[in-house]
Amino acid sequence: MLKLEIQEHSQLMRSASGPSVSRTDGKTSVPAHLYDRLKRFDQLNHTEADRVFDWRDGTARARQWVGVIQVAGLQLEILPKIDDANGANTDYRAHANLLYMLSVAGDVPLLSRDVARLSVRKSPLSETLAAIFAERLLTELLRGPERTYVAREENLRQFKGKLLVSPQILHNSAHRERFFCRFDEFCEDTPMNQVFRAACKILLDATHSSHTQDLLGRCLLILGDVSDAAAVQDLLAKVTLSRQNERFAEVFRFCRLILAGQSPTAEGGRERSFSLLFDMNVVFERFVAAFMRKHVLPNHPGFHLYEQARHRTRHLMEHNEKGALPLKPDLLIEAPAGRNLVIDTKWKRLTDKKARDGVAVADLHQLYAYAQRYDCLRSVLLYPGIAGAVAKDYDVLDHQGRKTGQQVGVRFVNLHQDLTGREGQASLRRELSQLLAESADCPAPPPGPPSWQP
Repeated sequence: MLKLEIQEHSQLMRSASGPSVSRTDGKTSVPAHLYDRLKRFDQLNHTEADRVFDWRDGTARARQWVGVIQVAGLQLEILPKIDDANGANTDYRAHANLLYMLSVAGDVPLLSRDVARLSVRKSPLSETLAAIFAERLLTELLRGPERTYVAREENLRQFKGKLLVSPQILHNSAHRERFFCRFDEFCEDTPMNQVFRAACKILLDATHSSHTQDLLGRCLLILGDVSDAAAVQDLLAKVTLSRQNERFAEVFRFCRLILAGQSPTAEGGRERSFSLLFDMNVVFERFVAAFMRKHVLPNHPGFHLYEQARHRTRHLMEHNEKGALPLKPDLLIEAPAGRNLVIDTKWKRLTDKKARDGVAVADLHQLYAYAQRYDCLRSVLLYPGIAGAVAKDYDVLDHQGRKTGQQVGVRFVNLHQDLTGREGQASLRRELSQLLAESADCPAPPPGPPSWQP
């Protein structure tokens, strides 16, 4: 199997010259038959808006998705493009920081303190994610798999539960020794366990690590009394999280990603096509929100954070007393003294030719609307830092062209530092604390090394 690693927004080229792979100027040429398989998989499993690549004649440009795609003969890993202070990219740092961001955002069942331990393995991202899932699932299954009452209908030799009259007449008119019954059975053959079993089988085909295969095999052994479901996707809607099974919640969310990327067909041998992908726009937003809630806001009493303005949604317009054009900023922070702060995260590199001074006009329009409806003196566009990026502030004007006192700020956070270490996390905490200090007129953060300036 050919294993390739590329960065988001890089290009793949269709090569008809032979089986070799070549790289030039951020473009990777792959054999034509593998390119065509990847294209079919992407177009079959995703709508046009959610495809991993923008497909052109003989070329494909990766979009904002990161993770792994596997088709017969090809395993492709896409890493976020995280530059260092000099503009050079380090794939190892991108790999480790991505795992940390996913763990903090809650997208993988992994404690953030364990990221450094996994990162030193320097394994491919796909193998690392499979190992994370297998280790966490096995830990929970050893504590005991989910058990609950499952409704069953069977034709039995002993009466049990409730007799179903119509099936009894249909099936047992000549067999009076049998009873067609409906009954509840306390067992492990639950929709959640069936989902776990399906996910283990998918990863068992995808991973090449003997250690991970052993972990997955042990999980399947524990789930030996669980049946294989034909329509696995339908099971997801049947799973209900409760106090009894909430310890499986993170593992189950990860299973959703695994099953969502499964192809219903197999090409060329036993290796099934599948993907495990993360939208970096969503990851960045959820990471910043979770990091602020855990590491920043506890040092600022009286501040409350609402993701997507949950329970605080406002509308730009109204029709027949019903709101229209709802506004859902990424992060709404209510500060003391009635001050509101809106932070809109943007996983962009500010190189858009249509941008104004590097910032897209549509983003400024969006922040202006947020500032008006949420009565914010300041609202902020927050980007990952790149070399040469400069913080700036835009003054909002009234209808006469006078400054209103409102500002839209453009700020950056340093993601090229080692986020798995204490120094990197402390530096990020200071940067986001400084953002609150200057935007919401709260006390300045404690003294420390200066925050990163690209």
